[in-house]
Amino acid sequence: MPADPQPLALVDEGLGNSSYLLDVGDGRALVIDPERDPAPYLDAAERRGLVIAYTAETHLHADFVSGSRELAGRGAQVIASAAGGLEFPHRGLGDGDEVDLGGLTLRALATPGHTPEHLAYLLLDGTRPAGLFSGGSLLVGAVARTDLIAPEQTEALARALPPYGIEP
Repeated sequence: MPADPQPLALVDEGLGNSSYLLDVGDGRALVIDPERDPAPYLDAAERRGLVIAYTAETHLHADFVSGSRELAGRGAQVIASAAGGLEFPHRGLGDGDEVDLGGLTLRALATPGHTPEHLAYLLLDGTRPAGLFSGGSLLVGAVARTDLIAPEQTEALARALPPYGIEP
């Protein structure tokens, strides 16, 4: 069965976090940046007749505990930055690495600044871009906060931000 390229956004206004459930085809789903409680993702997947096969982290989150481990415990493969140093099973990616989702491809794009290991994910349908999941890196009308890790890292992280076509 073909994938539905329209992701379901699950937004936590209090945290300012958006996570996504995406149908990648053949009854499988990908979750991007899940919060700790897997219930909303599992419920949404079940309503759509999907099983969560993948969960991807854009970065190490300072403001909430990720739900990727909980989803991995239910069979999902965790995709995350190789530079993140996760101490549980995951597929570590670097800039330009790709994951074949079975018809769709997820390409990692290094987007340091919000955190040093930050990745955005470009979703490709063949060679056609179908979506971009930037995590905390690129926001509407703004870029990521670089001051959340430690004050002494703020300037270096700000300088590491990709240019995003913004003129100084």
